[in-house]
Amino acid sequence: MANIRKILEKVYPKLRSLEENPTLVLIRMSQTHASSPFGPAANETYDEEIHLTCIYSEQPELITSAANITTQQQMYFYLMSKEIELVSMKDRFVFRDRRYRPVEIQDLFGMWKIRVVKE
Repeated sequence: MANIRKILEKVYPKLRSLEENPTLVLIRMSQTHASSPFGPAANETYDEEIHLTCIYSEQPELITSAANITTQQQMYFYLMSKEIELVSMKDRFVFRDRRYRPVEIQDLFGMWKIRVVKE
């Protein structure tokens, strides 16, 4: 597993340069604003910004429901865990002037894989 992390550390900058060095802004609630999990989302204030390098991927995904099969575009962000230690479901991302919220977060060999949807 350590070998995979070393490979990712070398490949990550090269992939970023292919995608014109994308960056995103992670918006996080400050620790002083504790919110109730049962309260409305309107009470949440996001006032901490972290600028990060990223790799993004837009992939079609098949959605099935009853007798219908449709495709929907999915957006993924890949972040190195060296830059940010923890990613939460309450975090928000701003990428190319659009705001996204995470739907699924995975830690893959020292890299965060985050599936997001537009907010």
